[in-house]
Amino acid sequence: MTATDSDSDSSETHSEHGEAAEQRSELLEAYRQQSGSDDDGDGPGESGSASKSKSTSARKARTGESIVVDFVANFVAGGDAAFDPVKGRVLMSERRLVLATSDTKTTIPITSIFDIAVGQVPPEVEEFFDYTVMVGYVDGDYRRTTVIGGDRETIEKFSLLLFRATLNGSTALVKHPAKIGGRVMDTPKEKTGLKLDYESVSFPGGDVQSESDGPFSIDLASVIFFEVMERTTDGGDSVLVLSVQHVENGQTVTSEISMTSRRKMNILGRYLRLIYHWIKSDVRDVEVAETELEVLVGLYSTAEDIDLASLLDIDSAELEARLESLHEDDLITDEEPPVDLTPQGRFIVNEEFEDINV
Repeated sequence: MTATDSDSDSSETHSEHGEAAEQRSELLEAYRQQSGSDDDGDGPGESGSASKSKSTSARKARTGESIVVDFVANFVAGGDAAFDPVKGRVLMSERRLVLATSDTKTTIPITSIFDIAVGQVPPEVEEFFDYTVMVGYVDGDYRRTTVIGGDRETIEKFSLLLFRATLNGSTALVKHPAKIGGRVMDTPKEKTGLKLDYESVSFPGGDVQSESDGPFSIDLASVIFFEVMERTTDGGDSVLVLSVQHVENGQTVTSEISMTSRRKMNILGRYLRLIYHWIKSDVRDVEVAETELEVLVGLYSTAEDIDLASLLDIDSAELEARLESLHEDDLITDEEPPVDLTPQGRFIVNEEFEDINV
């Protein structure tokens, strides 16, 4: 699995991309805010989607489970051979996903999900849906798929919550750093937890530490390349290992993650690929002048209290103009200090570091 995607040069595609990127910016901001709390937020249609969504904050199902998703959508449930979409409610707790109509109910335990494919509309239902998430799950001895369709914002937000429900709280084995540049490190594997945020994948509860002395995390905007490899252990067993190359403090490092569950490894790979694609597509059409790149690198590399104008040897008016331009391109969080880089801004800086390291 490589982190690649195709580019389009048509003006129509650029227009659609701009609208989708703007919607996603709002969507991911809501997800970022929610990801700091427990899984008891609102359903994905809460912020003005075409579907009528019901507020589910702090709601409890009769089983005592928190309902984190409740919205109306069209779907094909359980691999229906007829591929006839029906309209119903999509509900999700931390334990199960439920697709309900007035006549039927399909219940999918979260632990049975082995694949989540976002935005790939199957040909059997492409005439019915504009944007979908396809959920693969095991039902007894059978593998089934469910396709849920709707507007892009609703489906993407729901998908992020589904990824979190599937992976958060998992146990992982992490080797960091496995490599620094091309140099292989003799680093032991450490047992950790796993937690998804939009901007990062973190590994709490273990001995792997970041340079800030907190739990180790991979900034998804810093990812250069990743692949899932099959390896044989000393005991002869076959295991999947996710190898992630990313930039830390201006240098390329490789981290390796593995989990005993192959289905979770597949889903984690899907998540990294999806977020990488989203971040990269959001900067595809952004052209950053050399002078503005200097500001991005300065913000990335220095502390907040550093006088950036003096560091770059420019006056305050010139700095303000550059910050305004970067903010218009959604590469920084604000026009005036203190500002942070957005994931898209960090992505551009990390690409620059990678070009230097090559």
